[in-house]
Amino acid sequence: MQQLFTVRYAYAVEPDLFWRRVFFDRGYNARLLREAHRFSSVDIVEETIHADGRRTRKARVTPGVDAPAALRKQVGDSTAFVELGTLEIEGPHAPRWITRLLLPRSAEISILTRLWLERTGPGQSVWVVEVELESRSAEALEFIGEEILECYHRVAEVTERWLRENHERLTGQSPDVQRGMPAAFLYLNLKQLTPHS
Repeated sequence: MQQLFTVRYAYAVEPDLFWRRVFFDRGYNARLLREAHRFSSVDIVEETIHADGRRTRKARVTPGVDAPAALRKQVGDSTAFVELGTLEIEGPHAPRWITRLLLPRSAEISILTRLWLERTGPGQSVWVVEVELESRSAEALEFIGEEILECYHRVAEVTERWLRENHERLTGQSPDVQRGMPAAFLYLNLKQLTPHS
């Protein structure tokens, strides 16, 4: 079984600034791990920054959430996984961060995400995440999809707060100088989603 969905969130930030000063910022990532992802542990195994701007990262991650029996049946007692991330700097929607999560017995569950920003106006963008899930268990698929949506909702809230708190440091301007549409999270309920064709 396969499930595909897209999450969008509006931010008051230029895409270039987001990739240069936010996405890989240690403070931002520490806050995401603590407040949004709620992982029990994260170990960055390898991180490479190429001269042309490409980046790769490999991390071992242990979620801080109990998995239902159907998921434990597929992955075993541990829901720890390996996260392989790549920043593509060319191609459609570049730059974009592509993440593949490798779970134990990963042939049975596949999780792939693609994240990019689309500029919508001066100092404004929409953060887009495409998620592809595959599993032979409908229950596991539903659980993983709901966990990912809830996590991205928390990521969006943390990111918006972090951008607001760090706006002056990032842009050299007071937050009151930059005006635009208010950021509004478009929370998508899995049951309301139409699969991509």
